[in-house]
Amino acid sequence: MFKKFIIILSALLTLSCANSEQLAQEKKHVLTEYVFSPTAELSNQVEQTLLAAKNQNKKALFVLGAQWCHDSKGLAEKFSTPQMQKILQDNYQVLFIDVGYLEKGFEVVKQFDLPIYYGTPTVMVVEPNATKIVNRSTMQKWLSADKVPLAEYEDYFKGFTSSSSEVAETSQEMQSYLNEINAFEQKHALRLKAAYSVIGPLLKQYMESENKKSSSEFSNKWEQVHNLRYHIQDDIQALIVQAKSNVDAGSSAPLILPIYPAFDWE
Repeated sequence: MFKKFIIILSALLTLSCANSEQLAQEKKHVLTEYVFSPTAELSNQVEQTLLAAKNQNKKALFVLGAQWCHDSKGLAEKFSTPQMQKILQDNYQVLFIDVGYLEKGFEVVKQFDLPIYYGTPTVMVVEPNATKIVNRSTMQKWLSADKVPLAEYEDYFKGFTSSSSEVAETSQEMQSYLNEINAFEQKHALRLKAAYSVIGPLLKQYMESENKKSSSEFSNKWEQVHNLRYHIQDDIQALIVQAKSNVDAGSSAPLILPIYPAFDWE
């Protein structure tokens, strides 16, 4: 009897492991178009994506990421699910853009008035006629894409399916504040781009090493850059809220700009 029980238990465990492996494989299934790979035709691909979106009355969806990035791959997995495929195919023209080790992709974001990408993945929903990013205020969310539940993916990308491209008028007072915020962002974008040239080679060295053991230099520098790029987008949105509040109150009070510490190598 005991021997029979052991045989049954062994069979159940084998089946359970097989099911677990199957589920893991299904979770990691990624469509080929969502694999980040280098290309020499990036500018042309961006233009073709915009043109196709415009002709089909869809939004353009650009994702800047890399195969070394856990969250980039997590987003690719979610995009490959049947639920997301329905939403994306019906409403978007999608292009995945490989940024390498933080040394590529700058001209793409600049094309849409984003001074730099703040991390991977950077997800830009673009209205193709005005060539404007329409999800700017919530882009920060996707730096942690692997942690975002599939249901939130569905709700988020359904929210930009409207074909409206109207742009609200901006008052002179608000525009003055926005100019100040833009200058603030441009200043730190230059710092970040320079920082990427410092940590990019260290990142490549780490990812291509056999034991994946990071040096203290890499860990320290990566953490410093991480602290800035994971905060600045939220800080910019807070500044915009602050500016709107001032304008609505008829106030011309100065903005309280965040102060970030200098990097060790600056």
